[in-house]
Amino acid sequence: MFPGQLQTNVKTQAIISFQIILIPCVSSYAIMNSSLILKAIPVINEGNLSLDEFALATGLGRKTSIELVKLLARNEIGYVDSDSINFNQLDKMRTAMLAIKLGIDVEALSKTLSWKDFELLAANILDASGYVAHHSLRLKKPRIEIDVAGIKDGMALLIDCKHWKRSSTSEMKRFASMQIKRAEAFVRAKEGQIRFAIPAILTLHLESITFADDVPVIPIIKFRSFLNDVHGYLSEIKVVH
Repeated sequence: MFPGQLQTNVKTQAIISFQIILIPCVSSYAIMNSSLILKAIPVINEGNLSLDEFALATGLGRKTSIELVKLLARNEIGYVDSDSINFNQLDKMRTAMLAIKLGIDVEALSKTLSWKDFELLAANILDASGYVAHHSLRLKKPRIEIDVAGIKDGMALLIDCKHWKRSSTSEMKRFASMQIKRAEAFVRAKEGQIRFAIPAILTLHLESITFADDVPVIPIIKFRSFLNDVHGYLSEIKVVH
């Protein structure tokens, strides 16, 4: 097992393989006003909160908080038990993805998330898609760090996670160049263990470009579809042997 490898289990796959479901019986105020979700995201951490604690921490008031908790629970975010709600380690990023679906300002959203939240979600999506996922993967010779890696059928997908802001084309090309170098070093270090590596950049935003020097730039909401079709992209993207 590599350092940082995630253990695959049925629960993990169930957590990730969800769809956003907007339930008509939840108030339109809770659904349409995505700023409510923005206030909730910093409060969502692994553990248990009473509804009163949730209302106090978000500053939304008990009635609105209950409507918001219903919306989250119906989208399989959190587990409601009587007068409390229990969150797991993925619920913050899953709430962020729901907010994106509802049209929230992504720049504002990125300020509520940490790099660790974003990388953890990416690793778990890989895991649920059949990859052996590694989070914060470090190699000693040469000394490099890869945010997230997924290994499947001799192919390594090496992800550089950029969640914090939109980047210019020149910046994205610089990120791509660095990720290619990491991929080259990874292939050398894992000679005989993998056939090839694909460097990629994963973003929270919809960027203005989809490729930077043939390195795919993938928004998180399209990551799963990219994984499903990755073999169809091999002739168009950077592949390191």
